[in-house]
Amino acid sequence: MIPAHSLKSIKDRAKNCLLRPYITCQRQPVADDTFQFMTSFNMQRPVKYQTVEVKEERQSKLIGILFCHPKSPLGKAEIVDHLDYFHERSGETVDFFCAGFGAYWPPEFHPDKSVVTKINDTEWLFSSRAYNDIRKEIEAETSWEHSGEAELVLLSARRTHQNSAELDFSSAIVCKLEQMGKDKAFTSVRAFFESIFRFAEKHGGADPVWALSDKKGIETGGGFLKESILSLLPKNLSESYKQAEHFVVRDISK
Repeated sequence: MIPAHSLKSIKDRAKNCLLRPYITCQRQPVADDTFQFMTSFNMQRPVKYQTVEVKEERQSKLIGILFCHPKSPLGKAEIVDHLDYFHERSGETVDFFCAGFGAYWPPEFHPDKSVVTKINDTEWLFSSRAYNDIRKEIEAETSWEHSGEAELVLLSARRTHQNSAELDFSSAIVCKLEQMGKDKAFTSVRAFFESIFRFAEKHGGADPVWALSDKKGIETGGGFLKESILSLLPKNLSESYKQAEHFVVRDISK
C-alpha cells in the first residue's frame, strides 16, 4: 500500500517502480566435470543446480487506486486497521495507492490532515482535500465518476520509451467495493484484496499477461484485466456483472 496525495505522486512512484529491475530466483543447472559410473557401466554426468537471481526490465505493473475514506464504515472496519498487512502482502507484483493518504508531510502541507494509522512505525496521514484532488484528476481523464463510496480502480502502469511511466486508463476498471459486499461478491474486502494479490503473483512479472502491447491491442488488454477480476468472483455474480457493466465492475476508459 502506497500513500498518494496527487495523481502526479502516483505517476512518479509508478515510474520509480518500473525503473527498478524485476528480480526472480531461478534454479539453473551447473556444469559438473566429474563423472559417475552406474551399475550398467554407463557414465553419466550428474546434474547439479544452483539458485541465481535473474534481473529483468519491468515493462508493466498492475496498480490499484483505492478510494476509501478512513471514517467510512468500511474504511474503519476493513481498510485502515489492515493497511500495514496489505502493505506487506501486496509485494512486488502489484501496488495499491491509497488516495488522500500520505506520510512525512511537512506541517504546512494539507492543513486538514490528521493521523489515521501507523505502518512500520511511520504515521500515515489523511487529507480530505488531497482525496478530492485525486478524484477530480482521475474523473478528468476517464469516464469514471466517484460514487462517494469505497471504490478500487485497477489499471496498468506502463513503461514508456523515454523511461518514464504512463497510467493506462484505457484498460482501467472500477470495482465498487461496498456494493460488491452487499451482493456477496466476497466475504470481506480483505478476502477480495487477497485474491487480487494472488492473481498478480500468478500472472505478474516483468511483462504481465494483462499488459497491453502492439500485438494485443487496447480492447484485448483491457478486456483481459476485466475478465480476470470477474473470474475471482462467484460464478453467478460474475455472469450478472458482465450484464451490468455500467454499475459494479466496469471499464472506465473515455
